[in-house]
Amino acid sequence: MSLPIPPNLITPYRACEKQAFSHYENFPVASLLLPPAARPHVAALYAFARTADDFADEDQYEGRRLREINLWERALRQALKGKDSPPVLQAFAHTLRTFDIPLSLPLDLLRAYRMDLQKHRYSTWKSLLYYCRHSANPVGRMVLLISGYREEKLHRWSDFICSGLQLINFWQDTAIDLKRGRIYYPLEELRKAGVKPADLLALKDSRQMRSLVQSSVVYTENYFRRGIPLLSEVRGRLRLELRATFLGGQGILSKIRSMDYNVLQKRPAWTPFEKAFLVLRVLLGQIRG
Repeated sequence: MSLPIPPNLITPYRACEKQAFSHYENFPVASLLLPPAARPHVAALYAFARTADDFADEDQYEGRRLREINLWERALRQALKGKDSPPVLQAFAHTLRTFDIPLSLPLDLLRAYRMDLQKHRYSTWKSLLYYCRHSANPVGRMVLLISGYREEKLHRWSDFICSGLQLINFWQDTAIDLKRGRIYYPLEELRKAGVKPADLLALKDSRQMRSLVQSSVVYTENYFRRGIPLLSEVRGRLRLELRATFLGGQGILSKIRSMDYNVLQKRPAWTPFEKAFLVLRVLLGQIRG
């Protein structure tokens, strides 16, 4: 169980929660399914990562992206020393100290954002999963640590779910990423499907393109499902959160199938009603369980 939040950090944590709840996402973030004691800490993690991700992606940081990420890391190190820093980092540094979270985990996230600035192609699934190891897996591991789970076996299962979610997000945001010049489909898979990178960047729909998406969905689902044992190993409200997260990811894959793998013209996403139904489904499953 976490210690109460110090009075001087209540406002910084509230700023993190406001940022977490105000940003659109397909998967639950600091949601009401989480234990109340964990919620502000997960929100602090989210706000830390969201801000750095914005440095890498948002238009207003063009020309100074790497500088902003480097300054964000420096400010985090300052916050961990108790020195003056932005409110988000004050809260996040407190979370890291409270749960004895290795600094290497948030630094891995920052490394992924730097990779986004330098690397826009991945030759194989192995190289893409190396990126996911930095961009996604640290988040799951930190959530487990915040929730009191330190067993490495659980963390490895979490890695499958988090990397799977990252892959799902790639296929979901195919058109958005291509407009930024980023191709996350492995180049060897493009060759197998007979898709040219130039056609992909031109958002050219074709039978070959849909075949590429289909094979990527199959690979992702098989990888994603390797993390299923984690869903029965954690307890309480964290189990509800993880089940909702898992079903959310599975649901996006199903939507891609129902669109006949045409992710270039329309972004598959959950409607507010579908999100509410998902939460209800998870709660009913818990009651029946």
